[in-house]
Amino acid sequence: MESFIKLPPYENPRDWLTAYLRRRARLASCESDFQCDPACARPGCKNKDLQIQVSVIDLLGAALHLKEPVTAIYSRFYTLGLFLEERDAWLRTVAVKLEKPCPFLENGLCGIYPVRPLPCILFPEYLVWQGTFEEKAGAEHFRDFLCLKQPIPLSPARAEIMGELMRMWARESLISSFFLFNHGPCRLDFGNLTGELLQAAAASGSAAAPERPEPTRTIPHPVLERFFHERLAGFPPFAEIGDKMEQLQTLEGQAQFLRLFQDDRLYRKLKGSCDDRAVVFRLVKGKLRAKKRSLISPAHKCY
Repeated sequence: MESFIKLPPYENPRDWLTAYLRRRARLASCESDFQCDPACARPGCKNKDLQIQVSVIDLLGAALHLKEPVTAIYSRFYTLGLFLEERDAWLRTVAVKLEKPCPFLENGLCGIYPVRPLPCILFPEYLVWQGTFEEKAGAEHFRDFLCLKQPIPLSPARAEIMGELMRMWARESLISSFFLFNHGPCRLDFGNLTGELLQAAAASGSAAAPERPEPTRTIPHPVLERFFHERLAGFPPFAEIGDKMEQLQTLEGQAQFLRLFQDDRLYRKLKGSCDDRAVVFRLVKGKLRAKKRSLISPAHKCY
């Protein structure tokens, strides 16, 4: 299967988007044996600690479904957020996220279900596909998820489709980052800001201040995000997010994004440079400075 649909020259980009979203929706349930428990209280939609990253495709899909301008739905339902990098406790990836509790949750149902974010489509089957179901199911923040209380079936046919959906997400997230921030995954390194972050955490009553801080315990995620929005979001490339949303309101801007989305050479380049030549930002002397560096552990490099 191909992971996207080619856009013929001069075709209305909204026609392409409609076809892509319909195909994504078909794959969401194709060959799936998973069903939500009728008693589910939608903890994933309500829990503010569970971050839902979205792509430009998701933004355009929601705007199309709600018949509203992209700028309006972004300002009401989305924001820039920080996502944990497991390889380095001080690193966070900056991406667009859904506000929580989910503003689209209506009487226990998703109000944009046909065009819901791809991460929502992937959960929870992707945990089985990745082989992390048992590990994640035991995590504290998943304790109220009825769907994780028992094994989830994943047939070979469904596993193949899950792989396709994961490849679609990889492309959506990478190209979205390139369109919004002018390069691939955008990371922030908070490692040189421990003093300020500990003070912010203490001021909010969120953490103690040990001599050797352990970031995952002493700096709660909300403190990091608040620091980001107050101190860092005003710097480029994050400050231009409003301009990007304005671009996406026009057919020309949508066509520009879709041309990037279909560029196989760009996608391979971004995919190949994700870890080895990652762009990492640091706040240094009041300025946000970008540096390319490898995130691959020396033990895993091939020479």
